[in-house]
Amino acid sequence: MPFTKPSVALGAHRLHYGTMRHTDTMEFLSPGVLIAYRARPAGGPAYPPANVKTALQAAAVQARNIVRIANDELAGVIFLRRQETALMTATLERHFNLSSTGGLGGLLTDNQINKPFSFGAISQHDRRWYINKIREGILSLSFHLNTGMYIIDIDLAQRTIMGGTNTRPGPPDPLTGAPTTVPIAAGTAVGGGVRGYVHQLPSNLPCSFVNGEIHIKFEIYPGYTLNSGARIIIHEAAHKYLDIPDVYYAHSPNYPPSLQQCLGNADSYAWTAVSLATGTLRMPTAASNDGQACAGPAL
Repeated sequence: MPFTKPSVALGAHRLHYGTMRHTDTMEFLSPGVLIAYRARPAGGPAYPPANVKTALQAAAVQARNIVRIANDELAGVIFLRRQETALMTATLERHFNLSSTGGLGGLLTDNQINKPFSFGAISQHDRRWYINKIREGILSLSFHLNTGMYIIDIDLAQRTIMGGTNTRPGPPDPLTGAPTTVPIAAGTAVGGGVRGYVHQLPSNLPCSFVNGEIHIKFEIYPGYTLNSGARIIIHEAAHKYLDIPDVYYAHSPNYPPSLQQCLGNADSYAWTAVSLATGTLRMPTAASNDGQACAGPAL
């Protein structure tokens, strides 16, 4: 059941970004999925439409399952000394530049796949050490997404507030001369092609939050496959909870970056998680366009 956003009802001040908000309504899609959006005037069509809510809920559940399964796969190699599967080896090479033939980049002492256990290797920065770094990141994503997620609508069609201030000033009101605003058009402000983002908050804010909340373009979700919608959520969660940027997207010809940079690259975690959980190497090449065609059943 939708309800007025408490901060709007109380007139509470926002952290850093002023007092105005582009959303005014919240709704639980399920006990672990809360969304926020701007309600439409009474008498018009319901917003978000039912098919959008259904797609968002399904993608959120899929995202939780993906990171949980991916963490289990990585933990099996690290803690149970299971052998890397061919899929894991190919995925880590594609999305973390962990080449099966070398390419240590000065970061690792060795890159031996399925290295036998030895006490001397415990302190080494070898392949398993690097895989464990990946596991730690995906474990953090799994903890946060499975604890609960809060997703805010980008809403370019109606939005007139960005970062707590009015945007896109329109012509003066013809009767009063008062300033007006117009909706943010595609290609401006946050960009027409954006599917999601997370606000970076200043490091000196006196609060426990590293970054702002996850923002998603709600209206695109019915047109995306289940795994593609989940991958977007995981990507944005990596920005929020791992505090990492976009070094390169997986569709970039420069992807993957160096071993060190991959540990701080959101797409590396998102595509690795989806690949390991669904049993197929996703986005195998920059030309594969798997961002729009990442098919697969619910997990």
